[in-house]
Amino acid sequence: MSLSAARLRTMLDELTRQYGVPGAAIAVWAGGELKEAAAGVCNIETKVPVTADTLFQIGSITKLYTAALCLQLVEEGKLDLDKPVRDVIPDFAVADEEVAARVTLRHLLNHTSGIDGDFFKDAGRGEDRIEKYVRLLKDVKQIHPLGQMFSYCNAGFVVAGRMIELATGKTWDKAVRERIAKPLGTPSFSTLPEQAMRHQTAIGHVGQPGALAVTPITYLAQSNAPAGSMPMASASDVIAFARMMMNDGVAANGAPVLAADSVHQMHLRTVTCPPRMNIDAIGLGSFLWDWNGDGHYEVFGHDGSTIGQAAWLRYHTESETAVALLTNGGNGKGLADEMLAAIFSDAAGIQPPEPPAPAAGGMPEVSRLTGIYAKASGTVEVSVKEGGLVALHRAAPDFAALQGTYAVELKTVTETLFVGTMPGYTRPATYHFLEEDDQGRALYLHTGARAHRRVE
Repeated sequence: MSLSAARLRTMLDELTRQYGVPGAAIAVWAGGELKEAAAGVCNIETKVPVTADTLFQIGSITKLYTAALCLQLVEEGKLDLDKPVRDVIPDFAVADEEVAARVTLRHLLNHTSGIDGDFFKDAGRGEDRIEKYVRLLKDVKQIHPLGQMFSYCNAGFVVAGRMIELATGKTWDKAVRERIAKPLGTPSFSTLPEQAMRHQTAIGHVGQPGALAVTPITYLAQSNAPAGSMPMASASDVIAFARMMMNDGVAANGAPVLAADSVHQMHLRTVTCPPRMNIDAIGLGSFLWDWNGDGHYEVFGHDGSTIGQAAWLRYHTESETAVALLTNGGNGKGLADEMLAAIFSDAAGIQPPEPPAPAAGGMPEVSRLTGIYAKASGTVEVSVKEGGLVALHRAAPDFAALQGTYAVELKTVTETLFVGTMPGYTRPATYHFLEEDDQGRALYLHTGARAHRRVE
């Protein structure tokens, strides 16, 4: 890797300021060596500087750890990817009884259960919190039929966490620390506040870049930990996980964590995403990308987002290059876009493709697109304004602190694909209008990695 540690620090320092990110830490494994850099502050009120050892909330990168735990237990014959969840959790229930009876661990790990997964009810802080959370799912409805498509489902990973607890006889917290963090040699990886407080930690910031405030909510519900609500880690901790995945399941210290076939299963496509989305396909827990356009998936990882913090992990096994970037507010996506492109271009000769560009042609027939699409986290109302389409995002009451209300102008890419940029950000998101209802209107709006079903 020709990008020096000094240049990495300079880039991170410049880009955190450019994108209004209070603080960030990055770790890069390339060319057989680790480089780390940190910039900004852990908290804009205390102004404590971020260091390479600062712990950030890694959000849904945690799903890779939960998936790895599941694969360990499949190796041991204690879990089965394709048997019903009820074989492990006999009283498992969601609103659709047929789904409750048929859904499998594989459906949970590749986000094809169709369960409305943004269900963030707090089930408390005791050691039985994950068990209690799973019981609360009994009234949660379907967004789409079982196995029909990919739609991001946090709740599914909490159910997988409960399956881990029953298969190991330990809480998910203890299982992930003992079976993943310890063999990786990452003792600072923390799943509870009382563990994280032994280290320097970053706090999240909410609001638009330039007008940020420390989040009034430090963590999301602890009962959602297997999906990513709680764990904190340093950037180098996350790189240790990536190095294990690039080394057929063996940690850098020689400790076996996963069988090579389990790594392969996590990297093997199980479902494709809507075309030209910011994720190409899903393995078991893993996001998959084909950056070089050769029809094969060569980049793996996951994104993570919690209240005021965001994280990215990407690794390219062929060149043994991995990047973990952790941020605590502002336009972290803009920062990530530039850092990932620069590092992977330099170290691996590849880089993420550009987002889809708006077409020069006119507007497609809008009557089949306009309407209200919904899921548990809120609604997206698509309407015509000044001759163009606008998506108005409204958060449900339980999600107001995470999202709020905002409007996005949609620009046409194809008849079914649009792009729009959230206020305060630079990277456009994709809006896919999928399938048809009995009136010939789009049945689903797929955006933010989630399907929203038409309700009006």
